[in-house]
Amino acid sequence: MSNNLIIIRAVYSGLSQRMVAKTHHVSRSTVALVVHHAKTQGWLTLEDLKAVDEKTFSAGLEKQKKSQRDTIFQMPDYEYVYAELAKPHVTLQLLWEEYVDVCRQNETKFYMETQFRRYYHEFARVHKATIRLAHKPALAMETDWAGTKIAYYDQEAGEMQSASLFVAVLTCSQLMYVEAFRNEKSPAWIQGHIHAFEYMQGVAKTIICDNLRAGVSKSDFYSPEINPTYQEMANYYGTVILPARVYRPNDKSSAENAVLIASRRILARLRNVQILSFSELQQHIKTALEKVNEEPFQKRSESRWTAYLNEEKEFMLSLPASPYLLAQWGKAKVQPNCHIAFQKKFYSVPFEYLGREVEVRATDRTVEIYYHTQRVASHKRLWGKQTYATINEHMPPDKLFFADWDRKRFLSWSASIGDATKTVIQAILDRAVVEQQAYRSCFGLLSLKNSFTSIRLERACSLLLTQTPSPTYQQVKNILVKNMDTPISKSKEEKPKKQSRGFQRGAEYFGGDKSC
Repeated sequence: MSNNLIIIRAVYSGLSQRMVAKTHHVSRSTVALVVHHAKTQGWLTLEDLKAVDEKTFSAGLEKQKKSQRDTIFQMPDYEYVYAELAKPHVTLQLLWEEYVDVCRQNETKFYMETQFRRYYHEFARVHKATIRLAHKPALAMETDWAGTKIAYYDQEAGEMQSASLFVAVLTCSQLMYVEAFRNEKSPAWIQGHIHAFEYMQGVAKTIICDNLRAGVSKSDFYSPEINPTYQEMANYYGTVILPARVYRPNDKSSAENAVLIASRRILARLRNVQILSFSELQQHIKTALEKVNEEPFQKRSESRWTAYLNEEKEFMLSLPASPYLLAQWGKAKVQPNCHIAFQKKFYSVPFEYLGREVEVRATDRTVEIYYHTQRVASHKRLWGKQTYATINEHMPPDKLFFADWDRKRFLSWSASIGDATKTVIQAILDRAVVEQQAYRSCFGLLSLKNSFTSIRLERACSLLLTQTPSPTYQQVKNILVKNMDTPISKSKEEKPKKQSRGFQRGAEYFGGDKSC
């Protein structure tokens, strides 16, 4: 006799379902199911059950179990669940709650959250490239420098040098980008991001980076200060920079893992390779990177590239029409000559900003000057021997010049020192294309009297005028620093006689007087 018939007959004999379940080592739900099957088939007495064939009873019971599974439990639509998980802030718990609401409206039985999650993992593992739980597609790209460097022969320097590896990884598909740079300075850091975007043909919505100086000027958990060039690059591509917390490697765990992979599968493979140029090093890394991205994951047939193309690329932000042009930022003060100094070149600023501190943004082509985030001047970048970039409209009218500095005042000041100084100042002013350009040099030259006295300044100017008709501030300063204005006497001074110290006996006292 089957266990099912034994169970049902025990129940019909007067024992409780709980006692029967305990006696026969089955669950109470199994006992209840067997009893329900007996009632639905009309077997209400022991005599009826004795007449039932065991095979017929078991087959009917299995049919009922299958019917209950098909009609009572509603299987979730995991294609819909997978698609919804790509959207921001959507979680598996939220989707389970929505699934429960639908089942209750349809009066069908629903799976609990544990089963819901288990079935989802099985579905995603078999049918999809990524799971889409903790990491949304295209939400974040993590970046870092690899700690280990790689050696190569630098043909320009004629010696061995070491290069650093820039590593970027998408947190969802785990697609990696690796590139070698000669150093870890800000331009290399920015170029690494630009090349990563071009390699992936898209931009992630956020960038999670370490608190390195090239990216973060001041680390702060609540309000970090981002490097201006780095922030400008992010704004250009429409992404957001989210620095990781200090000493919290889990904030960028994907980058830490990518650095480990790059060290083991790229750097380690090149440990015995003789690399004779930087371009050769870049080619080796490019080849090794493609091999990493095209190899299948463990226990899955998909690779990083297929996972990215199938599940993440469509969610990436589009690239702009042209790549970001690297810019340098700095600060400068507007001098009395209406110019600011940037990398030993001078660029004019409207006279309204005299004495103010401004920000300078420079690319290979242009130099832009900002005051309180508003652009007030723009110039073509100066290269070569040209020193000044001046827009005449930036120069003030003579009557309105700030602090009343003009040609007349400089000549009057220099005349108080001497005629030679006045002649040098006049020559500097006459040589300037725009007179205000020379004010900085005039200030510097006349200020030399504070360090070397007015007499020496006049003497240095006189000496310089005998050597060149086009004197400069730097030439006058060199004469003073090297003491070229101080004449050196040809005759040496006589050695002073020794002074007598107290009472001394002469030679005659010791019998040395020959006249005796």
